[in-house]
Amino acid sequence: MSSETVSPFRKRTVLLLIAAGLVLMLGFLLVNAYGDRIDRQRGNTPSPTSRFATGFKGLSDLIEKSGGTVSLSGDATDRPQHGMMILTPNLRTKPDELMASLSDAAGEAAPVLIVLPKWATRPQKRSPRREERMTGIPPLQLAGMLAPLVKVEVRQTEKVQLRYPTSLDLRPFRTPETLQTIDGEKIYPLITASDGNAVLAEVPGKNIYILADPDLLNNFGLAERQNAFAAIALLAALDPDNPGTIVFDTMLPFGAGGRNLAQLMFEPPFLGVTLALLAAALLAGIATWARFGPPRREPRAVAFGKRALIENIVSLARRAQRVRDGGGAYADSVRDWAARRLALPRTLQGEALDAHLDALPTQTPYAATIDRVRNTKTEAELLHAAQKLDDWRKEVKA
Repeated sequence: MSSETVSPFRKRTVLLLIAAGLVLMLGFLLVNAYGDRIDRQRGNTPSPTSRFATGFKGLSDLIEKSGGTVSLSGDATDRPQHGMMILTPNLRTKPDELMASLSDAAGEAAPVLIVLPKWATRPQKRSPRREERMTGIPPLQLAGMLAPLVKVEVRQTEKVQLRYPTSLDLRPFRTPETLQTIDGEKIYPLITASDGNAVLAEVPGKNIYILADPDLLNNFGLAERQNAFAAIALLAALDPDNPGTIVFDTMLPFGAGGRNLAQLMFEPPFLGVTLALLAAALLAGIATWARFGPPRREPRAVAFGKRALIENIVSLARRAQRVRDGGGAYADSVRDWAARRLALPRTLQGEALDAHLDALPTQTPYAATIDRVRNTKTEAELLHAAQKLDDWRKEVKA
């Protein structure tokens, strides 16, 4: 006899565990695919999404709130045909990386503004969301970064007044304490310091502009209301055909945007294949569950209850081929019951008792019925005779 085992988990609990496992697996794949990109975006590298002082999140929000449109581009082969492209190189940007970002970027309807870096910074230890200046970026490093494009000299001077020797409709900036400028023979100054060095210059014939000091447009500089108005005027003046349409390059701050194998699973054109495989796996699971269902437990050898006990006795009697032997015992039990029911004297036994019961006025004859029960040869005959004897019992009981 085996006892019924009860599962320690409910069906709902199992389904919740499976769902949680699938969600965690999906999260692991997403973090594995995009974790490096997220880390770069959360760092203090100057970028259009950085909220640090040297970032350009403020400029991006300012353009959108002024009615313009801002988009991000991380692929040099898929640059927009209209709008100004803003490049934000950083301390680790190499000359070939800058030129790769410039490829196919500048055009007649798509000017490019290069905002040079100025400070080497790091997040503060006690306030990781804020950064602190370590030192200025060496001028020779900045000049080497621009060397494939144009040869210039980079200088940093103390606070000076800005001049605007151009016909562009510009508004004055508030000058930072330390001003970074560039000087070269093949650039055309648009905003200059008092010594004539350029703060904003154009590379003639290429529709490329270079802003030497980032503190005029980054989050630190736009904290000044005057610089916010001047920044909007500057961008509109450099691209009068599409004012307010700005595209930030993300190749320099975040990398070239190369996709790994995990990213291919979640991006077009292979996203459809991933969804199809997930749907097929889901349908296969549903089909398997519907076909096999929950596991069947082994039934008890002896079930509970009087009825089950009787059925077990009958089953054992059938296996032993002793069913017919039960006829006599059943006949004796009915006769004893009738004697008690009719309150007959105990001295009345055997054939005398059978004769007395047969003399009772009943429609079913007692003697013939009891004889059939005792002398049946098959189980079917025994069942039929027992039913007749039970009918006689009911008549006596009534």
